[in-house]
Amino acid sequence: MKKAFPSEVEMIPISQIDILNPRGRDKKDFSAIVANISNVGLKKPITVTPQPNTDPQRYYLICGQGRMEAFISLEQEAIPAFVIDASEEECLIMSLVENIARRQQLPMELFRTIADLKSHGYSNVQIGKKIGMSDTYVGGFVNLLENGEEGLLRQVDKGNIPITVAMDIVSVDGKDAMAALRKGYESGQLRGAQFLKAKRIVEKRLLWG
Repeated sequence: MKKAFPSEVEMIPISQIDILNPRGRDKKDFSAIVANISNVGLKKPITVTPQPNTDPQRYYLICGQGRMEAFISLEQEAIPAFVIDASEEECLIMSLVENIARRQQLPMELFRTIADLKSHGYSNVQIGKKIGMSDTYVGGFVNLLENGEEGLLRQVDKGNIPITVAMDIVSVDGKDAMAALRKGYESGQLRGAQFLKAKRIVEKRLLWG
């Protein structure tokens, strides 16, 4: 029986668990998870929900992808899990929010998370509340998304330009982008070589459209 607030841990066959929202993982961080579980065991069970009308019973993973993958690496066939009552969409949303809360996300990861939530019909205010950010900041990401600015975000991901400056650039006409850069420089967000890299990025953006 599914529970909204489970108090007991169940052993669930890993082969019967499906990941709705898979995420890449740093190899060093993953190795640390595996080593920790191997040495001291699993401190926090994963969270799953049963899929309807499946025989044998299958589950959607809500939280704990890294822990489950560590169990697979350790050749375990079952894993301790909380089983809760949640729809497929609720599972996806909880998984997205858990990824945000788990660690400091890179701009491209945050971009994908906001894009996923936006595609499910959530407003900027609702997304902000879920991931702990202001709706204005979320709106900046959405603006980048709606204007097809993945290339600009990749430069943010590489550390060539701060996300706040990228938001300023996309919020103005092309001819005013340089003014946005100067603003970033004067505020201390862009320094030295970083300012020169950002300037080249904006010049290319203006040239290529």
